[in-house]
Amino acid sequence: MANKNAKSIELKECFLYDVDGEKYDFSKAAVGFAYYESIFSPFVTAIVNVADSGGNFIARIPIQGGEKVTLKVQDVEENQYDYEMFIWKIYNRSFNKNIQSYNLALISKEALYNEGVRLTERLRGTPDTIVDKILKEYLKTEKEVMTERAKYQVQFFPNGKKAHHIIQSISQKAVPQSSKSTEGDTSKTSTSGKTGLSGDTKKSSGTAGFLFFENYAGFNFNSIDYYFSTGEDDFRGEKEIATYEVKPNLDNPSRFVVEQYHFTNEIDILNQMRSGTYASQVVTYNWSTGFYEEFRYNLDENFTAMAHLGSQEKLGATQKDLSINPSRVLTVLVDHETWHSEETPGSPDERDNGGESGSNYPDYQKHWLAQSIARRYFMENQKLELEIPGNMELKVGDKIKVLIPNMSAEVEREKEKLDRENSGTYLISALSHNNVFLNSSTCTTKLELIRDIYGMKDYSSNVK
Repeated sequence: MANKNAKSIELKECFLYDVDGEKYDFSKAAVGFAYYESIFSPFVTAIVNVADSGGNFIARIPIQGGEKVTLKVQDVEENQYDYEMFIWKIYNRSFNKNIQSYNLALISKEALYNEGVRLTERLRGTPDTIVDKILKEYLKTEKEVMTERAKYQVQFFPNGKKAHHIIQSISQKAVPQSSKSTEGDTSKTSTSGKTGLSGDTKKSSGTAGFLFFENYAGFNFNSIDYYFSTGEDDFRGEKEIATYEVKPNLDNPSRFVVEQYHFTNEIDILNQMRSGTYASQVVTYNWSTGFYEEFRYNLDENFTAMAHLGSQEKLGATQKDLSINPSRVLTVLVDHETWHSEETPGSPDERDNGGESGSNYPDYQKHWLAQSIARRYFMENQKLELEIPGNMELKVGDKIKVLIPNMSAEVEREKEKLDRENSGTYLISALSHNNVFLNSSTCTTKLELIRDIYGMKDYSSNVK
């Protein structure tokens, strides 16, 4: 690779396979390749920018959709990355003399299967085993499936829904083994007093909620706590895989520098209050048993039960105040038989079971609905976007450390070079690797980063 720099990239090969499996060399026509991942998307996607100056592939093959495309690229460190995806759309086709330009939209094979597969077989087991079964038996994946063991079981009939729809529904209800709850037994929860509704409420505790997505390594089904842990707690998360500096030493260029950055969102308390992030109330009526109950969720009281990426040891004073009274009320008709179809009730609540001990099939809505919603919104409390020299090793779900300079006066900067509140560990929530294959081929990576609280792990936060 001539004239190497931090952004250098080389397209080693690019092939297109027609529906009969015949192979076409596409490397001279492919002038760009953009690859996308997101923790909120079940499948990876990509775009190949084509400048066809004589091959007329679009008519000669012809390209109809569903064709396999493989690419191999090599970065400045001579690491190679292989991609295999399928065409689902052609768009923006234009003509300039003898050159046809168009974009091939690519997606995972499993995404195509998902559109044509409907599940009708009863599913039973822990959420992780069900997800593994769906991916391997219904979506026919041969990729690695990485799952975290869930705490409780579910069983239900999918009623002809798509595979991804089922997985997303399970993700919201899954409770990790590390959840610091009281097994969901409402008879053991304490009352918190009147809240302005009809009666006393019970405290909702514990953590719930998993994320399901595909990245370069395969499919992932793990708890939010796992992704917000750096391995220094009970949630068994992974450490940061890289450190990036916002202000590099220009005399010593590095791949691990930040060329551009900006915070896209920070502390939207109105939106968080409307979503019930700080405090919410769940009103349930079980039409199988006739029980009416109210459950209160309070972020302040559950703060230490969750994994965090920052160094805050508690909520800020304003957020604590916002946790006192519920800002969102959810009304739910509970039917535990929806998720449990045995002769005995599926609730862990002894009263629902006529005085018998609770089962292994909890009523998600009663015990974790409010917390699951709150955690989903709180995890994006701080959002940061970076543009860096291409690093195709990075994947969504990875964590990186970002070092941001102190923007205080010069005197203060001499004492402390870093902004310790905004620097620290972030989760990669979305990324794009943007490759341009021209005379001087380059790759730029754009990252969307999120975290729930402020501060660097090695330093105390100033949040009061």
